[in-house]
Amino acid sequence: MRYSIKTQAAISVLLVCCMALAGSCSGPGKGGQEKRQGPGEPGKGFFSTVFDAKPFNMSTDKLEPMYTGHNPELLYNNIRMRKERVSRDANETQEQYRIRIGQEISRPLMGTMDFDSVYAFRITPGETLYNAKDQVMRLRCPLSAAFEGGREEKSKKAFMVRYQPLLDNRYTITDSHGAKTEVEEIKFREYAVVPVNAGALQVEKPSLRGVKEGARTNSTAPGTGKEEPGRENIAETIRMTPEDAKRFEGSIMALLICRLVEPYISYEEIGHAPATEKPGVYLARYHYIYVQLIEIWFYDAMSGKILKKMTTGTKNPSSH
Repeated sequence: MRYSIKTQAAISVLLVCCMALAGSCSGPGKGGQEKRQGPGEPGKGFFSTVFDAKPFNMSTDKLEPMYTGHNPELLYNNIRMRKERVSRDANETQEQYRIRIGQEISRPLMGTMDFDSVYAFRITPGETLYNAKDQVMRLRCPLSAAFEGGREEKSKKAFMVRYQPLLDNRYTITDSHGAKTEVEEIKFREYAVVPVNAGALQVEKPSLRGVKEGARTNSTAPGTGKEEPGRENIAETIRMTPEDAKRFEGSIMALLICRLVEPYISYEEIGHAPATEKPGVYLARYHYIYVQLIEIWFYDAMSGKILKKMTTGTKNPSSH
């Protein structure tokens, strides 16, 4: 088959673009001189979406490069469907119901995992600060109060593990008299892990802080680009040489190592409809997964190197 000169040129350009795209997705170069950006920062780094499908192995001494942990959205949905299926049907006998429940319990929840497996959920530290003088890296993982019955339940702490913006519009409208009104249209879906043993954690509630010199601060308030003042955190320090601090810059992540506990999941929807005095719309959908937190691991997402393990005072169970 013959192609015209224009067609051949177009094919050549397409091949060059494909080669360039493949090169850009192959990861950091071999030179080692590039500044390492954090996984998941738009346009700055590669964020793996390949989730684990096996129970987490707590005896491992190194994670796979770009390890992502388990998929909280898929797990939540599978538990929700499992709960719906175990409801007894009106036409079902007690024996039929018992047999069906036994079959449901024996089925895996996700991959090869069940309700007794060890799970791992990846979170991004809200703040990483390196003290070159003391050679110490300090990390803070943000916590928030979980909602229950439409209100914040202060006794329940949550780690956000997945945030999905659905609508984020902010604009100003001016009426015929020149009065300006700020309008916000915000809708999002959030998946969060709620540790029932949060009381065993050392929670730090920082005072208002400015951005310190040499610090890299990630967003902990969706859409703001700044850490929320007064937000509670789990803090940890890691001794680290300046060379390692530079090498791990922007790629230190944390893993919540845990087991599922009752009630397993819950759902809360918080929102307000447009009103004359407040014309915008707000709708937040919170999906909570309840766990017994075992440890928090800090690691370099690029290499999988485990930097430190924080225990919660709970005896470590054997991994499955």
